[in-house]
Amino acid sequence: MAKHAKVLRNLLIVAGIIAAILFVVVVLIAANLGQSASESFRSTYHYELTISTSGPIEDAVLLIPLPSRYDPETGTNVTPVDLSRASLSNFDSNILVRIEHVDGDPMLNISADRIDPIYKNRITPIPIMPGQNESELPKPTHIYSDQYSEETPVLVDMKLYMLDTNPEREIETRTPIGAEPLLAPYRIVGNLSDSGGSVDDYYVGPGSSGYVVEVPFILSYDTADDNVLTVSADFQGANQWWILGWQSNAYHERLRHEFTGPCNGTYPVRGVLVMGEGVY
Repeated sequence: MAKHAKVLRNLLIVAGIIAAILFVVVVLIAANLGQSASESFRSTYHYELTISTSGPIEDAVLLIPLPSRYDPETGTNVTPVDLSRASLSNFDSNILVRIEHVDGDPMLNISADRIDPIYKNRITPIPIMPGQNESELPKPTHIYSDQYSEETPVLVDMKLYMLDTNPEREIETRTPIGAEPLLAPYRIVGNLSDSGGSVDDYYVGPGSSGYVVEVPFILSYDTADDNVLTVSADFQGANQWWILGWQSNAYHERLRHEFTGPCNGTYPVRGVLVMGEGVY
């Protein structure tokens, strides 16, 4: 009996030692993961604008909403979009791009005496046969034009892209209204379901929530009655960190609209604001 008691006591001691070791290991792993998350944590704002016109537009002034928020320290609406750090693609040198404040809200002013479309040809992939040297294949040739044709049927977008990786704070991605930059001025015109699905051609993931919003474009230009000017804007605020793989959460706004014929006035454009995407 005494022998069994001694064995049981030894087993309890061993179990206690193992439990203590496991506790220390768990604490060390948790501390290491926490340190990894802290060291790898970063927040970013991403803004992308694409514009295309099927034909030339003249005497053009396009005032496009930018993401902005109210800064109580300065008493003004400020935007994270910095044109000195933005990249522009397919913008002709005669097109002026600047930020202008309209009724206190920063907007992107794109203006020119004339904006021509850019069309290009389609590139057909050349199959590589077994044993064939890729460097010996003919290089595809791009052909560009300012009008549609059978030879140049692909309309090219003008693009503005900016990534801000230094917000210097964690971004509030669950409830960005009032705390984070949003395309402004905006008006909420509907709710998004958190059950998932497609709303206005945008997919809303399970667990996300948000609104259908409306923002004004101020446009002035002359063009043919059948001309189509297409504008798409995408803005995202995201947090990202590493714990056994990259984790993230984000909010984003997206909108797209086609304007037909000449424009001269203020045009409400609908889009979506999706909040609370990702891991929390």
